[in-house]
Amino acid sequence: MSNNVSTEEQEQILQTIEMFEVITQTNPDDCQSLEILKEAYWRLGKQKEALAVTRKLADAYMAEGQYSSAMMEYEGILQKEPNSPEIDQLLKQVEAKLNLSGQGGNGTGADGVVDLDFSAFGEIGTEEANLMTTDSTRKLDRPAKRDFDIALTDDGNEPLARFLIQHRIVPDDVVNNALDRVTKMNEEIEPQGMATSLLNEIVVTRVMEMDAMLCNILDRTKFAYIPLASYDVDRQIVKMLPESLTLGRLIVPFDIISRTVMIAMANPFDGLGKEAVQQLLDYNIQWHLAAPDAIIKILRDAYRLDAKD
Repeated sequence: MSNNVSTEEQEQILQTIEMFEVITQTNPDDCQSLEILKEAYWRLGKQKEALAVTRKLADAYMAEGQYSSAMMEYEGILQKEPNSPEIDQLLKQVEAKLNLSGQGGNGTGADGVVDLDFSAFGEIGTEEANLMTTDSTRKLDRPAKRDFDIALTDDGNEPLARFLIQHRIVPDDVVNNALDRVTKMNEEIEPQGMATSLLNEIVVTRVMEMDAMLCNILDRTKFAYIPLASYDVDRQIVKMLPESLTLGRLIVPFDIISRTVMIAMANPFDGLGKEAVQQLLDYNIQWHLAAPDAIIKILRDAYRLDAKD
């Protein structure tokens, strides 16, 4: 891949690399993050680093039983290093496993992208829930319209509240009272008004700090977390989505790598919000949980809301 990128793009890609190196060190089998890291290195023309990540990705796919995806990655390495007996041997192992399994990826689509149904998060037993890359099946030939409207019904706060209660992360009465207040505030939200986060409303009670609450959520799920406060986000990327989704539901696109757009959410149980995003963006999407205050700060900067106050 060409490394002919602008200085600004290079800085953004380097920031992405730094971020996802940390993520993959913590979660070495996170295939989606490895995919993004690999692509970032290729965009900078760093072949050695890209091939090293490709090998990790291939091994991770192999360990997960996603043999067709593993084969594609090993073949990519072999194209660059045709005299590698180790990779040649690994390819033979993958082919053997594919023949035995009779399938091409153990739950993935033809392109190896995991297809997750976010709406399932509404009925919590959510130990298996995951914020990973999903394939945007509905494609638009036009950019998102600014007047696109998403009603604040079914915003995911009720399933989030049930999750917090069922896992005894926050006391029932605190969650229910906070949910009542947030529901009322969000029903009365004005145009260009910022939605109120249920997690933030719970923090106000001083029963639990945000970091502790996020850690508890992450410990009980497979959600991908992004430390968004340290990310330099281009406001034009934020504005890929209409305000009814960004401001109205605290959903923020924060980076694009090739055909994947990375999006942070304050509430990972917002199935309707995710569905709307997938209808509007002609990209593969990788979802992340982020601290609500970090999302709010990015939105204020992107829409220059402080200047309007």
